[in-house]
Amino acid sequence: MEDDVADMAEEGIRSILVADCGTVLTKVVLLDRVAGAYRFVARGEALTTLDDPWQDVILGIQHAIEQIEETTGRVLLDERGTLISPEQEDGVGVDGFVGLVSAPPPLRVVLAGLVRDLSLASAERAVAGTYSQVVGLITRDPRAGWMSEEEQVRLILDREPEVVCIVGGTDGGATEPVLELVSATVLACSMLEEGRRPLVLFAGNKALREPVVKAVGGLTEIRSADNVRPEPDVEQQEGVRAELEAFYNERRLARLPGGEWFQRWSMTPLTPTASAFAQLIRYIWYLDELPKGTLGIDLGAAHTTVAAVFDGDLYLTVRAGKGAAFGGLERLEEDPESILRWVPTPMDPETARGILLNKEAFPWTVPEVPDELWLEQAVAREMIWEAMRVAEGGWTARKSRRYPHLVPQFDPILLSGGVLAGAPRPGQAALIALDAIQPVGISTLLLDLHGLAPVLGGVARLKPLAAVEALDGGGILNLATVVTPVGRARKGEVILRVRIQYERGGELELEVEQGSLEVLPLPLGEEAILELRPRGGIDVGLGRPGKGGRQRVQGGLVGLIIDARGRPLRLPDDPEERRAQVQQWLWDVGG
Repeated sequence: MEDDVADMAEEGIRSILVADCGTVLTKVVLLDRVAGAYRFVARGEALTTLDDPWQDVILGIQHAIEQIEETTGRVLLDERGTLISPEQEDGVGVDGFVGLVSAPPPLRVVLAGLVRDLSLASAERAVAGTYSQVVGLITRDPRAGWMSEEEQVRLILDREPEVVCIVGGTDGGATEPVLELVSATVLACSMLEEGRRPLVLFAGNKALREPVVKAVGGLTEIRSADNVRPEPDVEQQEGVRAELEAFYNERRLARLPGGEWFQRWSMTPLTPTASAFAQLIRYIWYLDELPKGTLGIDLGAAHTTVAAVFDGDLYLTVRAGKGAAFGGLERLEEDPESILRWVPTPMDPETARGILLNKEAFPWTVPEVPDELWLEQAVAREMIWEAMRVAEGGWTARKSRRYPHLVPQFDPILLSGGVLAGAPRPGQAALIALDAIQPVGISTLLLDLHGLAPVLGGVARLKPLAAVEALDGGGILNLATVVTPVGRARKGEVILRVRIQYERGGELELEVEQGSLEVLPLPLGEEAILELRPRGGIDVGLGRPGKGGRQRVQGGLVGLIIDARGRPLRLPDDPEERRAQVQQWLWDVGG
């Protein structure tokens, strides 16, 4: 009976508001039926009001909705600021509301395990799929820094985690070393006040679940999940992820200031933004079910999300605390060159530090001078690059045997986030993606210009048809088609011949040299037949090195990009030469 009621409610949904409450900004999007199909209508944006002096997320949501009211002339809130739902006959209100959240800080997690490259590595990948931050590692691996019981206890007391996740031992394997990890954790908990004791999450040898519960003895909350390494060559991440997501919902979303009203408005449970974004990437893969993977990058102010789908299987990575506004300063202090290498003008670490300090203090601001813009985009590259490296750890079996050191082939690649969507020129967004992701073969870059990707993933839970039609309706734009040849060649050698036959008439031929970055005209909305004839040993993603062929491609905001700079991408060692090279690439893409 309840399912029938839900189905009837869904049938009556014509208009939908989606609120995405982020760390810095709260974005609200209105979808409505236009000419018989769901379309993106308007968007409002306001500062998130989670922290002082407001401590009520509803205020930011109301401010963003008021912007939509001003833009569209529709009345969505009553005089008390309450959402009007369902939609009335005169167009007042909306039928549906969906809430997404990424504003609360990530969970602080300490991982404890036996072997650094096995159970601990699996646990790290599991944690990376949630809004959690690993703040410490405890290991009994002599090759990776064996820790005494005193050192283990001290680390837990110093880092003040909310969760201690203990892994180790295949099912039926090691017991005593794992129980020693539990003993140290219990000792640390006994030295903390009751309200500060972390949750103990056990995901090791399943034969030890009962002894672990007895060892904890009610001192703190304990939960169990499937062993992350039940066998040496088998990895299970879902159990740990599910428990951390549930704990995040209890510890963060259920205690969200103003969250009671937020949830009351929403027709679905409040959803982490990364989960909604990942669901859209999965849907995009299912549209064509191509042999290539589908990739999504969502660069937020405080988090970077990487969602990849291969053969329908989703791999989600969230780099919590590492985003466009928060994370760059920490990375600069760890390794200044990692960020400054992407800046096309001279900049010393102290100048960069001042800019990034200001960005963390006022994360909603936009760059006012070129140096600030170049540094912001440099941070974006580094955050995406780091997130890709973490994510790749779970893709080992999906990589090409011929190119195990390169990323798998992806098509399409969806780019989302304010730095990418707000780049002054679309070529800058494309270049950030090419530098940070370093795709191979033939890929289509999609740009989420209005921040719709998480929104549509959230809407799909309420009204799948609305997500499908809004996506098809142009809410997400083609940024560029990219061809990236790989293979050994000397700089300046001709490695590829290209012919473009435009659907509207005319053609263009080009010889591509190794080391070059070419942008060819192919406007948004146009199609063309692309003919590729690579030199022997050069692979353009059509099956094997040296194989050419023809393929229909679509135009984009930038056009057609031939990225022959080589993989992996290498920058000159000399600072002056490096800056000149980065500047040249910007000119090449119209940036």
